[in-house]
Amino acid sequence: MAARFATLAVAICLGLGACTSPEELERKTGADGDEASQGAADGDAAAGGEGREISETSDLYAFSFSYPETLGSIPALRDRLDEQANREESDLQRAARKASEDAREEGFPYNRYMVTIEWKLAGQTDKWLSLVENGATYFGGAHGNYGLSSVLWNSGSQRLLEPMMLFESQQALSDALGTRYCDALDAQRMARRGGEMSESDDAFGRCPSLDELELVLLANGSKFDRIMLYAAPYVAGPYAEGDYEVELSVDDAIRGAVKDRYREDFLP
Repeated sequence: MAARFATLAVAICLGLGACTSPEELERKTGADGDEASQGAADGDAAAGGEGREISETSDLYAFSFSYPETLGSIPALRDRLDEQANREESDLQRAARKASEDAREEGFPYNRYMVTIEWKLAGQTDKWLSLVENGATYFGGAHGNYGLSSVLWNSGSQRLLEPMMLFESQQALSDALGTRYCDALDAQRMARRGGEMSESDDAFGRCPSLDELELVLLANGSKFDRIMLYAAPYVAGPYAEGDYEVELSVDDAIRGAVKDRYREDFLP
């Protein structure tokens, strides 16, 4: 998906503003493929059943990382998040030190690097936790960047999955959505643009494809009943417009795009 803050890809972030791939998310947090087995990651575990809040500030960097008690109460998930926190801060520290040294050698002022990551529970069913990772970064330049990513935790298999893995394919979900997403997005765009929409096929007038968006599954307490499609800054509009969140109810078409073995997890 387009917006990924679960790992710090410094080389990409410096050029494009913090955006990473699903593969990097899976590697760092241990998100499995559809048929892969889960193994607990090694990391400094927080106290059992507790959330975690890290806040570190120095002349080089500012780093914060948090997750709630709901996630900290699951040992295997907690270990993965703790490992991610350790790796994120280590990557940030290394990048900030290098940037500071380069700035000093070139005679330029150094602006402190920053990474903030906050994990939240977006929804819960009988079998799943839907997790959202909100992230913000600053690596110099005119402004920082921000966005979110999402994964699912299966309480039975004790493993992480990408939300899209519950669907037959990205194309199947796209076909099921029809024009619902694009119409809802355009309505938000018009509201932010004073009721006007450009007819030109530029980057901020077209409808983004699913591979540019982040899919979040939302639940009513027992079943997934809504989906949210998230467009990070620059995906659906200029930076000044911010990000876009479009929430859609699960209908028969969306449920029909779900793999058979997961269909009972969605509202009929």
